[in-house]
Amino acid sequence: MNINMYRIFFKIQQKHWWFVTKKEIVLDAIDSHVNRHEKVNILDIGCGSGLMLCALADVGQTFGMDMSDEAINFSKEIFKGQVEKGFLPDQVPYPENFFHLITALDVIEHVDEDVNALRAMRSRLTANGKAIITVPAYMFLWSAFDEMNEHKRRYTLTELKTKLMQAGFTIEKISYFNTILFPIVFLVRMFNNILGRDGASDVDMPSAPVNSLLRWIFGLEKYLLKILNLPFGVSILAVVKK
Repeated sequence: MNINMYRIFFKIQQKHWWFVTKKEIVLDAIDSHVNRHEKVNILDIGCGSGLMLCALADVGQTFGMDMSDEAINFSKEIFKGQVEKGFLPDQVPYPENFFHLITALDVIEHVDEDVNALRAMRSRLTANGKAIITVPAYMFLWSAFDEMNEHKRRYTLTELKTKLMQAGFTIEKISYFNTILFPIVFLVRMFNNILGRDGASDVDMPSAPVNSLLRWIFGLEKYLLKILNLPFGVSILAVVKK
């Protein structure tokens, strides 16, 4: 993706119901599990078009990492902090035991060696440091969207939980999310698979009224996740501790 596409994608992400609400859910998880009164070093792995970088900068000193030169160059247009090239598990350009918080949002499904990637993340955390991880859920939801984004897999909660523990993490919270809209997403994915459509429609910007409605519906889960874990969903959220 060239740098102009990152600029376009960033503008979409700032308004699209999925990206906006996922960001809010992640920030809520940070508020619940990270002490903001202490100095916090944060790493956003796979920072992409930079949506999370500026939001995380309000929490602590934030650093970015991505494997794409174009993503890094664009991130530097909107974010004044340090962004370096690297990828999991073997080329992380930051020291061990340095970060109090690491976010990897829809990242490890791109990595062949996902457990080693999780171990590499853990090694960069300080003692009792935490990571927030999101991944897509359920292989039966596999579609052209996953292929377009070069995903290796989608996860069940049990599979992700097992791999997190194999990597040495202690799990503080793990839950499915995007649960309320799950039936609609399932039907759309199956319909697109039958018709052989590509995955671009998953990130198309809907009309303003539809976008607002979907954001409101999905946004209800911010409050649900504060008090319970959801039993199924399009994605999984995990909060883990070193």
